[in-house]
Amino acid sequence: MVVAHLSSARRVLAVVAGGYLLASWAMNPVSSILPTITSSLGVDVTRAGWVMNAYFVLLVGGVLVAGRLGDAFGHGRLFRAGCLVFATGSLLAAVPGDFTILIAARAVQGLGSALIFGTSLAIIATVYAGPRLGWAVGILTVSAGSASLVGTWASTTIIQLADWHWSFAIPAIIGATLALTANGLPSIRRTLIKDGLNHLHEGPETFEAGAPYHLTMHAIALGFLVLFLWRQLQTPKPLIQLRLLRVPELSAGVLANGIAHSSMLATSLLIPFLLERGKGYSPAYTQQLMVAMQVSLIAFSLLGGWLYSRTGSPAIGILSISAIALGLAVMGRIGVDLPFTGLFPVVALLGAGLGVFTAVNNTAIMSSVTAEQRGFASGLVETTRQLGHSLGVTVSSGILQTSLAAATISELGYRDGFSEAASAMAIAAAAGILIVLYPVVRGQWSVVRKAGRVLTTDH
Repeated sequence: MVVAHLSSARRVLAVVAGGYLLASWAMNPVSSILPTITSSLGVDVTRAGWVMNAYFVLLVGGVLVAGRLGDAFGHGRLFRAGCLVFATGSLLAAVPGDFTILIAARAVQGLGSALIFGTSLAIIATVYAGPRLGWAVGILTVSAGSASLVGTWASTTIIQLADWHWSFAIPAIIGATLALTANGLPSIRRTLIKDGLNHLHEGPETFEAGAPYHLTMHAIALGFLVLFLWRQLQTPKPLIQLRLLRVPELSAGVLANGIAHSSMLATSLLIPFLLERGKGYSPAYTQQLMVAMQVSLIAFSLLGGWLYSRTGSPAIGILSISAIALGLAVMGRIGVDLPFTGLFPVVALLGAGLGVFTAVNNTAIMSSVTAEQRGFASGLVETTRQLGHSLGVTVSSGILQTSLAAATISELGYRDGFSEAASAMAIAAAAGILIVLYPVVRGQWSVVRKAGRVLTTDH
């Protein structure tokens, strides 16, 4: 149902968009300064992945549950709590400390982001409907892109003027401000669960003793997710409605969502290391390239949401994920040989592809479920998005570290690792094209079969 007063709907959209901006600040703005952070703390590329995956472990493990808890206790309440938790984690990261403190702070940020992302789309789908839903989702995508744009610029500027810890002070202020202004968000409570919450606390909850690599952290996050899903299958009133995955638009959409974001965050992690370690550029060059990608993402997010709200054509989503695959293929093939200015068109294509795809795909997913299922759908979208981010970091940093270990000259190792990782992500994006095509082809085949039965009946 659309909120009666447009001003109220716009206020809700502004607050939720602010939350999207806040949680997104923990991604690209952080990956863009990883070379500086790792140098300051004396850690290698493999351990640098912990800085990203400590955030994603809590985010991936909690976002789907947050969506369903929002269905039960009110999406607005959990959203506001998420802003407070995220601000706390940011404040902890802003305090100078060792590597362990930073990892703990990133985990707290991840928990806060899970509460924000898991409820945002459900809140927006409550106040907007029909063609305006696509426009509203596009605004959220723009907000996430704005966080990457402004955050990347701010973070890369701060490290040139002061200590990197100060880059975490800004999101701490934003989070506290949003928590104070988030009163009045839709918090419809539905009686969806009476038991089953105890299943959230069963099973082991510690990392394998002494595990040195972030791949172990990622594997444990996946293990918890699988364990939770298995336990949910045993209860008559589950938090997670797995039967919804039978809806082709939903299942294909969330899977392609994860693939697209996996490819893109891998790019955001790889580019700074290529420029600063592989080519010897300063962080100022990283800033220019990353900002250009986010400008493209923001501009095309609005365009994608507008086009889809007008046409509803699935071709827009297919073309946009194809653009991602093409951009990554170019990066993998000739990216290391391009001059600095030659990289701009490629990152602009990548930003445009993700901007359009996110707006279109998220709108299609939220339109495929009922009002009672929006919390689950919202959480599922963010789960696959953040799981994709985590996979992108894991795979790309792993390939990069493997290349460095085999190289006799570190600069060549960074270059070769960049090419191999970008090529791997291009293959993943190509698989995403096939996934997006599946519900389209399936729907057309159903129409053909129905038409055939009608003709057979007539004869």
